[in-house]
Order: sequence, then C-alpha cells, then structure tokens
Amino acid sequence: MKEYIFKVLIEGKSEYVKTFANSIEFAIDNIVLIEGIENIFEIQDAQTNNTWNFTGDFQSLRELRKHIPYDIEAMLRDKNKHTLH
Repeated sequence: MKEYIFKVLIEGKSEYVKTFANSIEFAIDNIVLIEGIENIFEIQDAQTNNTWNFTGDFQSLRELRKHIPYDIEAMLRDKNKHTLH
C-alpha cells in the first residue's frame, strides 16, 4: 500500500488530502469517491516524491465512476468469480 498526497479543490478552496492505495489509479479512484472534492490539481507519491499535475476531467471521471461497482479493486483481484459488463 502506498501513500499519495493530492492537492484538491474543496468548497472552493485549495487543500491537501492524503490517501492510501495500491496504485495511483486506485488513489485517484479514492479521491473521486469523496463527494466534497470538486477537482484534483496535483498528485504526489509520498515515498518517491514524484509529482504529477492532473489535467483530466474530474467531473467526467466522477460520472463514469457511478457506473462501476464500488469495490472494483476486489473484483479485479478475483477475476474468476466476477465479470465486468
């Protein structure tokens, strides 16, 4: 499990939020699931200090995420029991 630090927009203010995930993709997924967050500006891997600017469409990610089962990570680990449609 890795630690990521996100610079995000919450209630019109720039804030930093920490999350833990197995990959940057799942870290972004964690942030997308937090209702109060309005946008992502920057992502930092806390261990390596690698930093990435987020230039994606946050609202589109949030809309797409509504169509994916909540615990997608567990489903991907256990491919034999679940099928994504």
